[in-house]
Amino acid sequence: MFSLACLAPIALSACSGPSVPVGEIGNVEGNLGGAASDEPRATLVAEDILSSGGTAADAATALYFTLAVTYPVAASLGGGGECIVYDTKTNKLENLQFFNRAPAGGGSISIPGNIRGMAALQARYGKLEWSQLLSPAEKIANFGQPLSRAQHMAMVLNKDQLLLDYNLQSIFMDKDGEFVAEGTKIRQIRLASLLSALRSEGGASFYSGNWARTFIEDSRAAGGKVQISDMLNFKPVWLDAQSFRVDNNMAGVSAGPSGDIYRKLWKSLFDGKGLLGIDVAIPQSEIAKATAAVFSETRGISPFISHGTTSFVTADNQGGAVACVVGLGAPFGSGYMGEITGIVMAGNLPPERREFPSSPLLIVNIPNKDFYYGGAATGGAAATVASVATALNVFAKGSALDPAMDSARLFTMGEGLPLLYESSMADTDVNSLATDFPVMVEVDRLAAVNAVYCRDGKVFNCISRHDPRGYGLSLIEN
Repeated sequence: MFSLACLAPIALSACSGPSVPVGEIGNVEGNLGGAASDEPRATLVAEDILSSGGTAADAATALYFTLAVTYPVAASLGGGGECIVYDTKTNKLENLQFFNRAPAGGGSISIPGNIRGMAALQARYGKLEWSQLLSPAEKIANFGQPLSRAQHMAMVLNKDQLLLDYNLQSIFMDKDGEFVAEGTKIRQIRLASLLSALRSEGGASFYSGNWARTFIEDSRAAGGKVQISDMLNFKPVWLDAQSFRVDNNMAGVSAGPSGDIYRKLWKSLFDGKGLLGIDVAIPQSEIAKATAAVFSETRGISPFISHGTTSFVTADNQGGAVACVVGLGAPFGSGYMGEITGIVMAGNLPPERREFPSSPLLIVNIPNKDFYYGGAATGGAAATVASVATALNVFAKGSALDPAMDSARLFTMGEGLPLLYESSMADTDVNSLATDFPVMVEVDRLAAVNAVYCRDGKVFNCISRHDPRGYGLSLIEN
């Protein structure tokens, strides 16, 4: 029966849904989901997208392109990476890979993967207009934004290893050869032009036509040998995520080597501990031994820690989630910025010279379509241990997300090798470790984790956290 009440203007919005249309901030009322990243402005953009009715994929896309402007030390459009994705409609854990690849002819510059990767993510699981997701990044690049502490500290902490070309120096260094101060207004006009073209033409346009030729020209000036065929042939890859059980839930990690390491470390520490539903704290000595065993079997990866990668996690109010790790292999990649495109280009480096990317992680209950946890971390090989330890504090120990993330961390590449441990570690734990690891090195911090945790798999219980060891931001919390 037709309701006359719906004819009244006041009642109309109640009958038809949100008063704010999809695509505008405020469309979603109540719980939004969550977002966390290594750079505050990018997280705020993701929050706006979720508030506008966007999916986790929409939020991740907008977050990434903002990072490309505000955190180019690791997130430049010239980089590559991967994401773990969960959507309630498909009800499966997927691994989207868009790593940098070497050109057929070799050379010093890699083929960019991030643009096409994020375009693939949004095309499959996005809801909002592509142009809306790139607009914030374009505006920040064009009109400028104060340099964040995250970007500033990443540059300062890596000062001794950075060799930057004139284009990068002209933006991020002053006349005395020092990095510009936090809060300095940074404009990137050439990058804004590229983002404007991507916004109107789509992500795939970068890999063909004029923009592909322009990038090739930029790469050749930096010693690259990228050809048009390399650009045309680059495609992101959708795979089933590597999965394993966490009690009644399913965890999804990378189908590649980083996922293999993640799964081995997790299972060696967790299997058999959650069967009785009793919270179990895993001793630091046990984590150290498992880490030594897993990484001693690993070959061809670098143990060094830098700021050449970055991570982010998004979740929407429908239970969808995305966790990603992207990077340039080293801070500012090759050290070259394209004269025309404004892209910081990734170097074509062998694995042993690249910062090791930790696998992203999502944990869901497939039968009930409930999202529980998303995590991603950066900081070299130590990031895998940090990510596993944080999630285990939640699922084995039963910790809330804050203490789970704050817990002291450690890392070693194998038995008989030095053990790094954070200065916040309890003396009793340090003493117990010394028995098996005679060479121990105290450090201020190890890795940075971004996470979203939804207690009981319910959106209204979701909280987001960025690691206090970094300088990012997390939203939303209850």
